[in-house]
Amino acid sequence: MPTPNAYTRERRRLTADDLDSARSMVAGSRVPGRGAEWADTEQRGLVLRVLPMGPVWYLRLRTNTVRLGTLDDIPTVPGARMAAMRVKIAVADGRGYKADLTMFHQALELTDNNPERADDVAFAIPEPVDDVHRRRHGPWTWDDLIEEYLAAVTPGQKPSWAGQYRTHLTYTAFRKIGHLPLSMLTVERLEEVRDELRDEVAISSVARAVSQTRAALDWGWRYHRKKSALGAVAWWAGFAVQYKSKTRKHEPTLAELGRTLALAERHRVLGTTNQETTVGTLKALWALVLTGQRTGALGGTRRSRISEMPERPGWQVWNWRATEMKGTVDKALPHALPVPPEALEILARFSEDTDTDWVFPSRRVGCHVTSEGIAGLLDRMQGKSKPPRKSKTGKPSLKATPRVDLFAKHDIRPWVPHDVRRALASYLDEEELGGAGSAILAHKTKTRDEEAARLEDVTRKTYAKAQRLKLKAAGMELWVGAVIAAYQGEAAALDRRDRN
Repeated sequence: MPTPNAYTRERRRLTADDLDSARSMVAGSRVPGRGAEWADTEQRGLVLRVLPMGPVWYLRLRTNTVRLGTLDDIPTVPGARMAAMRVKIAVADGRGYKADLTMFHQALELTDNNPERADDVAFAIPEPVDDVHRRRHGPWTWDDLIEEYLAAVTPGQKPSWAGQYRTHLTYTAFRKIGHLPLSMLTVERLEEVRDELRDEVAISSVARAVSQTRAALDWGWRYHRKKSALGAVAWWAGFAVQYKSKTRKHEPTLAELGRTLALAERHRVLGTTNQETTVGTLKALWALVLTGQRTGALGGTRRSRISEMPERPGWQVWNWRATEMKGTVDKALPHALPVPPEALEILARFSEDTDTDWVFPSRRVGCHVTSEGIAGLLDRMQGKSKPPRKSKTGKPSLKATPRVDLFAKHDIRPWVPHDVRRALASYLDEEELGGAGSAILAHKTKTRDEEAARLEDVTRKTYAKAQRLKLKAAGMELWVGAVIAAYQGEAAALDRRDRN
């Protein structure tokens, strides 16, 4: 005899006769103990629980048990099996099942409890919609949201910044949700993308991708709630990554910078492939150390924007437009930098592609060296290059070159391109030319001359005054001389070491 607090349990292939028996047991007050459970052998997890108050359908899942409805709600075995299947599909998709269950109940009422027709009514597959129509009327997929978001927020940004927006929202890991309707997106799915990103990019880039993801969803929810179908609640607010950026205070010494340049010239093949560093990238590394300019603008330097400096024979003035400098389009200022002949002689050692207007051409025809290219060279010098790709057989497709940390081997503390700016500023400040350092690095000031320099038809005289070329030249002369001296000393030391 079953105890009062226990269910009697049986497994069987449920039929209409079982449902009649359940109704009869309840009507005749013949339900044993706490009740009876009949598990269906055809739909795994489906259970009819016969209780004194009436039979109820349940679905046992690995994590919990779902109440599908009473026998009055779902009066047939095929209907209960269909309801159980729909709950399983919703759970597998990472969605809440309650809405699907409610729609199925309503469809059963409309179709006189015909489960096949109810399933068609509740979960009809929509007619295919072309991309243009879907983008215009919805419902949006993840890819739709990103394209619409970028189209809305990037026009006011510089091309370099606009590119970063797209980069952080189109990493390979996002492909798994690209065609997913936003209504089916969950925090759990976003976390899967985030965790895959950890293996694809640096943690700082993961943090930027997470931040941009939230921003894109916020934008879609705030301005296009109907098209995006993101719902009434901003459920993605808790999507995050554990990361805190650190303030860098490292300043490489002149000796470290000189030693880096000398090593870069001696070790042209780095990382895990036999592809050597391009002439343009090596030249850009030299220019970075000699000028301290931001690598984005520096890499895109054009020959057509280089002019002579009449008051200083042999000197050149390198010019960058406001749109190429750091800052938003409406607040950035143009920048001019006088470059002494000693620096030009160093850079002239590297052959150039005369068919391009770029001062630092890249390996790709018609393109220039980028920030990533310069940073990648420094990474390879520190042995941080990625492992070689594998072929279909699982073996490396390229012959691997042993990775060596040249920085550690030659007592160079790790540094990144931006650290050169800090080193230049400190050096000139110690030489009582701090103002020259600020001018060289294009640190913003609020002088009337600089405001005048933003005008399209500014005269050369006004421009030269606004750009403080004389002050910059004094600082550049001192800094370039110090860099070249450090390089020559470090190169000589390496030569002696090689001979011994």
